[in-house]
Amino acid sequence: MNSLLKKPVHIFIVDDEVEIRSSLERFFSYQGCRVSTYEDAQSYLDQLDQTQVGCLVSDIDMQDMSGLELQRHLNDINCVRPTIFMTGHASINIAIEAMKLGAFDFIEKPFDPDHLLQRIKVAIDSNREKIELINRYYTLTKKEREVFRCVVKGEKNKEMAESLYISMPTIEAHRSRVMRKMQAASLPDLVKMSVILSK
Repeated sequence: MNSLLKKPVHIFIVDDEVEIRSSLERFFSYQGCRVSTYEDAQSYLDQLDQTQVGCLVSDIDMQDMSGLELQRHLNDINCVRPTIFMTGHASINIAIEAMKLGAFDFIEKPFDPDHLLQRIKVAIDSNREKIELINRYYTLTKKEREVFRCVVKGEKNKEMAESLYISMPTIEAHRSRVMRKMQAASLPDLVKMSVILSK
């Protein structure tokens, strides 16, 4: 595995050119990465699993749904997986729009795959903490998420029991499971996690 990557990563490639998909898949697989490829943006959205840590590498110029339109959809569902755009027809306006939509980077074709790998490593490292917290949050049940939100707002057990219509012992059990599943050592720790999740 390439020394740039401390642990295996999952790279999601969206490009309507089969040659680009195949060459990138070969390169990243050789580096020890897990790779998933998609021929269009809708296929990626249909199979999206936000609990998987990784990086999206998407072409911008695609038929039916462009990379920028894909990013808007991802923003609408609050997907935090970092995106790196590729394009063979770069322009300042497109680059600016991509960054405004929250893209991590914008790379013009042809590019050095080693450079792209470096940018993927930085993108994943910068998002890993939040993604890992989201993964933990997804393990909470619906009721545990309600308790989580109440706890970080500073509500007492009695207040939560009244607002959620459940008993005090059940509140205490939910609260204990929330702390364990989120791997929070203290209430302030849980509040910090809530702040990161809300960004």
